[in-house]
Amino acid sequence: VCPTHSDRTDLVVTFCTETPIEVDTRARKMSFTASTTHAHSLCASFRGQSLNNKIATSSATTTTARATPKFTVVSAASVGKVKFDGSSAGEANLDLKVARSEVAKGIVHKYVVMVRQNARRGTASTLTKSEVRGGGKKPYKQKGTGNARQGSKRSPLLPGGGITFGPKPKDWSIKMNKKERRLAMATAIQSAASSMVVVDDINSGVTVPKSKAFQDNLKSWGVNVDDEKTYVITKDAPKEVELATRNMARVVHADITKLNVYDVLNADKVVVDEAALGYLNEFYGASGGAWA
Repeated sequence: VCPTHSDRTDLVVTFCTETPIEVDTRARKMSFTASTTHAHSLCASFRGQSLNNKIATSSATTTTARATPKFTVVSAASVGKVKFDGSSAGEANLDLKVARSEVAKGIVHKYVVMVRQNARRGTASTLTKSEVRGGGKKPYKQKGTGNARQGSKRSPLLPGGGITFGPKPKDWSIKMNKKERRLAMATAIQSAASSMVVVDDINSGVTVPKSKAFQDNLKSWGVNVDDEKTYVITKDAPKEVELATRNMARVVHADITKLNVYDVLNADKVVVDEAALGYLNEFYGASGGAWA
C-alpha cells in the first residue's frame, strides 16, 4: 500500500517488480503491469478522484473506452405509387428505423416465433389411465392363463386404454420487449419495399363489398391475384374492403393497428394505402412514436 496515502480506504494499490498491479476502487477494477518506481506517480494520478469519476490513467497504463454498439439505422426506399384506377402517380418514400444487417435476421426471426407460438390455443388434451372410463375390474386372474398379467382394461398397453405422457392443456405464450417487437416489424416492412405498391386512396375507392370488383382493382395495381399472395394494409378498417377480401384465398387485409409480421414476410406483394404509408413513416420513423 502506498505509504503516502495509507489512510485512503477507498483506494488500494498492490504492486511488485514482476507481477501486474491491481487497482480496486470499490466499483471499478483494472489491472496493468508496472514497476515499483511507478507506485507514487500511480497513486498521485488517483488523488482527488471520486468514485463517480472516470479512473485516470498513468504512464504505465493504457485503457480503452468501449463504445455501446448501435443496432439501429434509418433506411429509406422509393416505392412505386399508383392511383386507384391503376395509372402511375410517381413514387413514394418509405423511411423507417430498422435493425442493422448484423442483427436484423435474428430479431425478426424472434418476433415471428413469438407471433406463431402465441397463436397456439394449447387445448390439446388426452386421458390418462386414471381418467379413462371403466377398467375397475381385473380382466382375468393373475396366474394360469398364459397371458401377461393385467390389472385393468384401461392400461396404456391395451387398445382403449389411457395415454402415457400425452398432451394436456398448456399456455404456450412467450413474451418479447415492446420496442424489440416494433423494431422487428419496422425491419420486416422495410424489407418488403421492393415488392410494395402504394395506392392513392383505397378506402374511398372501394364502395361495393364485392370480391370480383376488388380482384379487378388488384390486377390494375399490378398484382397477379392468381399466383401472388397479397397483403393489403389500410389506415382504417373499412367494412367494404374487409368484406371484399374475406373470401379471397391469397389476399389478407389488415389495418395499421393489426399488422402481422408473418403476413408481411409471407406476402409476395404488399399493397399499402397512401394514408397508411404516412402513418408508418411517422410511427416507425427515426423519431417516431414507436421509440418514445
